[in-house]
Order: sequence, then C-alpha cells, then structure tokens
Amino acid sequence: MTDNYPPIIQEEETANKNSFPILAQLGILGGIFVIIFGSWAVSQLNATPQEATPTPTRLDLDDKQYPITPQKIEEVSITGEAAYVWDVKAQKALYSKNAETVLPLASITKLMTALVAHELVSENEKATVSLSAILQEGSSGFTDGEILTSEDLRNMALVSSSNDAAYALAANVGALLGEQDPVAQFVAGMNIRADELGLYTLDFKNTTGLDISANKPGAVGSARDVSFLMEHIVEAYPEILEPTQESATRIYNTAGSFHNANNTNKAVNEIPNLIGSKTGYTDLAGGNLTVAFDAGNNRPIIVTVLGSTRSERFTDVLNLISATELVLGNN
Repeated sequence: MTDNYPPIIQEEETANKNSFPILAQLGILGGIFVIIFGSWAVSQLNATPQEATPTPTRLDLDDKQYPITPQKIEEVSITGEAAYVWDVKAQKALYSKNAETVLPLASITKLMTALVAHELVSENEKATVSLSAILQEGSSGFTDGEILTSEDLRNMALVSSSNDAAYALAANVGALLGEQDPVAQFVAGMNIRADELGLYTLDFKNTTGLDISANKPGAVGSARDVSFLMEHIVEAYPEILEPTQESATRIYNTAGSFHNANNTNKAVNEIPNLIGSKTGYTDLAGGNLTVAFDAGNNRPIIVTVLGSTRSERFTDVLNLISATELVLGNN
C-alpha cells in the first residue's frame, strides 16, 4: 500500500517551464561515485543498519544544540509512535516523542531522492520512463518510453507520491554516475548524502520507500533526522517543495501530454503558511507525514510524525501545529 492516487492524462500544449542551473558538477561527482561505489554499490541495497559500523549521530556530536527533550510543548495527544517539532530559527526542539527511534520511512524517502537528483542534474534534464519504473507499485499513468524533465518527475514523486516517477528519476540520474546498476548507484548516493548531512539514522534500500518484504522496509530513519532533512531542503532548495503547497498540480511530458497529480497530503489546505510537505504510508511504516510551515516573521517550523495511521497522521500533525502556534504566541 502506498500514497499513490491514479492521475488523469490528457492532451494539451506544453507549458513553458523555468529551468535552474546545475547545482553540482556532475562530472566530478560522477567520478567520485564511480570510485566509491564500484562493486559494492549493489550490495549496499541488502545491508542493514545493524551490519554497518556504528557512527556517532548528529545528537551525539552536539546534544546541546539538538535536544530531544521537549522545550515548549508539554501536552498534546497524537497517535504516532514518534514525533518531533523543530524550530529552525531558534535551533531548538519544541516537542519530542521517541524522536531518535529508527522507524520505516515509506514515501518520505522521496525527499532524499528529490534532493540528490536536484543536486546532480539540471531541472530540464530529460529523463525516460522505463517499463521497470512503470512496474513499481501503484499506477501514475506513465507509458513506456515517455520522456519528462527531471523537475517534472521530481514534482510527480513529491506531490502524488508516484513510485514510478521516483524510480524513473533515480534510474536516469544514476545512469550518469558510472557503469554499475543505475538505481543501485543512486541509492548509494542517497546514503552518502545522508551521512554528509549528519543524518546517520537514515538508511535507504530503494528510492521509493516501498516495503521490500513483509518485514523489511525500503528505508528507515528517525523523526528527528527526517526533520533535519526537511530543514536542509527548506534552507538550501525551497523550490523543491513549492509544488507540495498545492492540492494538485499538472505534470507535462515532452510530447505535450499531461498528468494531473493530486497531493497525497490531505491536510494541505489546513496548514497555515505551508512551505512544503511529504507523506508516507506502507504496511510496515503505517502513516507518516513531515511538514514545514512558517509560524510568522520568517520562522520555519518542521513537524514530523512517524508510525501513525493513514488518516491520523494528518490529525497528529495538525494537533502539533496548533500546540506550536499556542506556545509561540505566548512568547
């Protein structure tokens, strides 16, 4: 089970799109990835967090700057197994519940997929949707050989949580990184990027977050590190999140056809000053949701809930947002 909802495909003239400059030198990074990945890139997909050498977490490195104990919000009712509310401007936790517990991420994984792709290729880089992408769980209405820009695939992956789009994006970008399996190389890159950002609980096995088996998730991490990942995107590349502010968007391919993508965040219109969001749901993960909103005066707040239910993840986040607004309003 995923967040996918079937889109509608119709014919319409292709809209003009803005393009962004290349944010990382692909040649240099590609060379680095080839050296690093080599023969072990594919094996990384089957590794578990327990098999890796223990690494100090971001909290261990600076537990005064990144507290896990609640600083402001004391009483709030949520269903989620873990939650974290992070005040970006004050660099302070406002609420924490099992925030360091490592849990399945489901489609929140696509935030890292989107980030890595955005840093490696330009927005207008052409990408082909393969049959392997289409065979991912859920249907986004793509056809074999359909061509879109990396930006459009990224938007489809984030707004409608399209597994097809996330896989196709990773496969096309991964093919530029070396001669090993493209998707395996890309996933290895996701894990390297997580380590570079100090998000050591994040561990990716695939680009979608889909469960690999009945007891093996496609990605894991803590509510705290998911919040820090969202913080990085908000501060470095807020344009990635802009499409998730809307209840729906339209994604065009190079032939002029389009897909209507409905936002899987059903609370999108209830969150004040929404900066961006990403949902996640699988059998192993339950309901996940991370959002960023502006509490006023350019004060981004990140709210992350993991291990809730399909419907109550939205209620959980809205309750935490209300509690956040209350305590900030009293200051």
